[in-house]
Amino acid sequence: MRINVWDGGKLREGSIDEVKSGLSKAVWYDIEDPSIDDMGQIADALAVPRHVLIGKLRSNYPHIDSYMEHTKIFAWYLDTKIKGKDITNNMGPIIIFTNGIGVVTIGHSWTKTGQRITSELSAQRLIDRSLGFKIIYLTLTHLLEAYEHFVEEFEITAEQLEKKTPPWPKHLYQEAYELRREASSLLRLLHHFRLLMEQLTQDRSELKFSEDEKEVLDNILERSVGAEETIDSTQESMRDLISLHMDTTNHEMNQTMRLIAALTVIVGVPSLISSLLGSNTLEHNLNLLQQGLISLIAMIGIAIFFWLKGWLRIS
Repeated sequence: MRINVWDGGKLREGSIDEVKSGLSKAVWYDIEDPSIDDMGQIADALAVPRHVLIGKLRSNYPHIDSYMEHTKIFAWYLDTKIKGKDITNNMGPIIIFTNGIGVVTIGHSWTKTGQRITSELSAQRLIDRSLGFKIIYLTLTHLLEAYEHFVEEFEITAEQLEKKTPPWPKHLYQEAYELRREASSLLRLLHHFRLLMEQLTQDRSELKFSEDEKEVLDNILERSVGAEETIDSTQESMRDLISLHMDTTNHEMNQTMRLIAALTVIVGVPSLISSLLGSNTLEHNLNLLQQGLISLIAMIGIAIFFWLKGWLRIS
């Protein structure tokens, strides 16, 4: 576990003893890579029940929990270094724990949440904001940008698949199914992230932001709504595209089966005529040439019949 403390306009290394001083002043503790035992120590240092920090650490979706004096915001950060497959296997939990004055962020170092916050904490657009608001805003922005990264990536992949002429080769079906599955996972995350943002902007949490601060958070909410609508559209496109290509494949298969059936009937005509006329060949003086001619005429007639019905044509 690594503890950093925002002090004097910069982030420095801290200790669990400093966390014990609590959140009674405007202070930010950034805690990276804690184990379960470390989380217990952090809860004890903040004088909160252990289940507050540990109980829902592996919750499925972003959410807000409110307690007597504290609020916990939980969300997942997606690793943008992967290429859009199994994104849910590369998620890092991020916790924001605050009493409205001081704030603690907890997460994995690979998410680079602390670095992102530190680099923008003194930005001009945030200069008049409280420290707690700055941390919450920058963390949520960092999370949303990771989601938007995959929204854009999935949208581009879907557009590329739409340009492929049916029928698809097998590997494209697999790619489309994987994209649809991952888009569904991302859609669920975005849906709950949007609900989280609505709680923050509509005063449905213990964090009471000013109207000006809620307007700033509204920008994140609007972006999350747009991302959710985009990934939902991408998922629908993939569903329709897969159905289209499956229908095309089934249509071509039906045409092939009809062609095989027609050819089977045509080829079977000589055998049928031979079996019907064979016993009467000597009695009626029918030679092989005559049998062949009768078979040929019958085959041509049946072929014309199937051609007119379209069974001998593959479009």
